[in-house]
Amino acid sequence: MSKYPLSTVLAWLSIWRRKTRSLMVIMMIALSLTGLLGLQGLYDGMILHLINTTIRSDSGEISLYNKKYRLNKTLEYRLTPISNYIEAFSKIEAIDAYSVRLEKEGLIATAHKSLGAVLKGISLSNEQNFGELNDFITQGEYSFGEKNQKALIGSALAKKLNLNIGSRVIFTAQDATGEINAISFRISGILKTGNPTIDDQAVFISMEKMSTFLDVHQSATQIALRVKDSEHILMVQQELKKRFPAIDVLRWDELYPLLIQMQEWMNIFNLASYAIVFIVAALGIFGVMLVSVLERMREFSIMLAIGTPYRTVRNQIIMEASFLGLIGYIAGALGGWIFLLYMSTAGVDMRAFEAGLELYGYSAVMYANMHLYYFFQAFFAVFFATLLSVIWPLRKLKKIKPIQVIQGKML
Repeated sequence: MSKYPLSTVLAWLSIWRRKTRSLMVIMMIALSLTGLLGLQGLYDGMILHLINTTIRSDSGEISLYNKKYRLNKTLEYRLTPISNYIEAFSKIEAIDAYSVRLEKEGLIATAHKSLGAVLKGISLSNEQNFGELNDFITQGEYSFGEKNQKALIGSALAKKLNLNIGSRVIFTAQDATGEINAISFRISGILKTGNPTIDDQAVFISMEKMSTFLDVHQSATQIALRVKDSEHILMVQQELKKRFPAIDVLRWDELYPLLIQMQEWMNIFNLASYAIVFIVAALGIFGVMLVSVLERMREFSIMLAIGTPYRTVRNQIIMEASFLGLIGYIAGALGGWIFLLYMSTAGVDMRAFEAGLELYGYSAVMYANMHLYYFFQAFFAVFFATLLSVIWPLRKLKKIKPIQVIQGKML
């Protein structure tokens, strides 16, 4: 006697009666799942790369602004004195790092061309602790020189102005008193962050030189914060709002709602993809099971006529479909895991489309994410597709009259 139920044994044997047909369904499910898991991981990786880049290079998890600054970017609406804010940060354990920035819009010019740009005064050491800004250097060095006479510039802006390491540029802007001032510096490094607002417009100089240029001291237009744990972001925001009710304390998702929308669009795309896999799996298994039931209608009729309970026959058909779905899922999950593992380590080289990708902040080499819930979602999609696929074949079997079928009188 087998230790497995009769319906299970018969189901396992039955799916291998027609090996080619069963293998085709298994391959169809496996290939669909492999592609789906790979695309889901890649798309999630792309969005998370954009979010991570934005947080590291600009907003942090939380940013502080004067309430009027984001609508009217003048030096009149700045945060001052900085020491008050730094003292408050030291009392909040969840804050991991901060970056104080002083920025001003103006005109950057070379001997041959001029463009609108944003000059940002920063501390290199703070930015290094904040988001490892030096990792974004593609040419030159992460330095302002011995006397702070040099600057870092975004890669797209450098390309537009045809700048190289050592090139001299002049930046012109209005200072705190309303006077038009100009400042000259040489390029020491070129940054490529993947954040279009920096790569296309930003020039970084030392905070000391920026304060002197604009004639403001102990001031900032933005203070960005890194929080140790994402679970503490809301708590830190609320604490800072209590301490500084007169300023804006904004999370990164409040500053960049488009990134959240992109995440939501990707979630919708993933749901649509799962729906497609669900339909493919359901139709594939349905076709096999329907043909299988019709081919073996006489066999099932004999089983029912000799006293085999209907539930045994029903369970056999359900188990056949389940075996097909389960084998297809295992093969697809294994293929998807290998695919995701490769893309998360080696990445996908998209350098052929680099110019277009840079417009949207995407990296030329994309890396996939890998999460356990991908596989759970895929399992439930195949599971429900399997159950759905056997409903009609079972209804058809339920309606037969075994004696008539055996006699060759099909309904």
